[in-house]
Amino acid sequence: MLSAIPVLAVLGCAAQTAASKASYRYASVTDNYKGQYGEVVERDVCVIGGGASGVHAAVSLKDKGKTVVVVERLNRLGGNTLTYLDPATGIPIDIGVVVFQPLPAVLRFFDKFKVPLANTSTLTANVPGQPANLSVPAPLYQTIQTYTDLRDGSSVNITRDDLAIGPALAGLAAVMAKYAYILDDFQALPHPVPEDLVMPFGDFMTKHNLTAAIPIVFQIGQGLGSLLQLPTLYVIKYFNLGDVTALREGYLTQAQGNNSLLYTRAASYLGPSNILLESTIISANRHSNTPSNRAELLVFTPSGSGMRLLSCGQILLTIPPTLSNLAGWDLTPDEHAVFSQFTGATGYWTGLVRGVGLNQTVAHQNVAATTPFQLPVLPALYQVAAVGVVEDVWWVKLGADTATLPDEQVKARAVREIQRVQVAQGVEATEPEWLVFDSHVPFMLHARPKVTLTRSKQ
Repeated sequence: MLSAIPVLAVLGCAAQTAASKASYRYASVTDNYKGQYGEVVERDVCVIGGGASGVHAAVSLKDKGKTVVVVERLNRLGGNTLTYLDPATGIPIDIGVVVFQPLPAVLRFFDKFKVPLANTSTLTANVPGQPANLSVPAPLYQTIQTYTDLRDGSSVNITRDDLAIGPALAGLAAVMAKYAYILDDFQALPHPVPEDLVMPFGDFMTKHNLTAAIPIVFQIGQGLGSLLQLPTLYVIKYFNLGDVTALREGYLTQAQGNNSLLYTRAASYLGPSNILLESTIISANRHSNTPSNRAELLVFTPSGSGMRLLSCGQILLTIPPTLSNLAGWDLTPDEHAVFSQFTGATGYWTGLVRGVGLNQTVAHQNVAATTPFQLPVLPALYQVAAVGVVEDVWWVKLGADTATLPDEQVKARAVREIQRVQVAQGVEATEPEWLVFDSHVPFMLHARPKVTLTRSKQ
């Protein structure tokens, strides 16, 4: 999984039409929950979500002299960035965000907190088949690649033209350059929306004769599900021009393989009084009938001081804007109509297991013999591969077209697919030990193409 530390947020105070104002009544948090909260926290900006976007925004606002508070549901900042520290060796293993695009904003942000970066193209990894270079981050461990259908553990012969991949990526970059405006925000979408952006990604790649690049996009774009059916708009917003550059010139990663260090230092910079971890919004009133004439948010922290009232000059929303995430918010009819259009979401889960017992110098990349472009059938692991830097510890990276799979079902599926490879390789099937597991759902929210076309007219 990669990240470019984007600041892609939705302002909490949205414009309303006259009709929505007339048809919606707003209740005051202080009236509804009077006496149920203790501390009142007043800030210029309340940032909802402590992932990459939220932290980058909060730090930038503090740099500009604004007071901020970050509300985060997890017990840490960083969102999809998670690092496992092996207790025996102290070696870090990034299991979420592993690389960043080589963008100036990334370099500036890491430099601000004196967190050293390394360019992957300059690091000396091991020779495939040899032990890992322990001075190189775990995701760069080189293995002997084999191709396996994880539905039954069978070997698959790959029919790909490796010489065509480079020209196809260059061609993809040229086409994506025409739509670079989508990297800023969707407000820039023209009317009518170009046909390229709403057609299924597989059709888009076929139309432009770029199909040789599809397996690379699939591997780099882990979490996008069966991306051939996903509208092109969402695929090339995630796998974009920055990735084509990085594939040629190298990605960036934390030099010691601990991307979470960035967020540990950012948390220190923001200060503990400005971060509410394990916290959720219970109720919201962003309108003018509050006692202070400011937006109000009621926040609940089970392990802390219970209820707090946030008094916010502005609200910055950096979490996925699903209706379930916005339960308790005073959405206007217009906002509800917009957010309810996100009817699709892909799923992505990551983790580490120990005790697989396979050859750690060989990776089994998941493919299928008869599917288009031999992409695997999801939900499934992307591969069965060892981390290399710690004995008999293996990656778990599983994708799905839906975000609704329960965690236990995901874990059981991952174990079954590992066991199929074990049996096929003549190794005793084991029940691997879970060292860490993390859910990244919903991963890619998306609306139906018809909705994209309709919204562009408004």
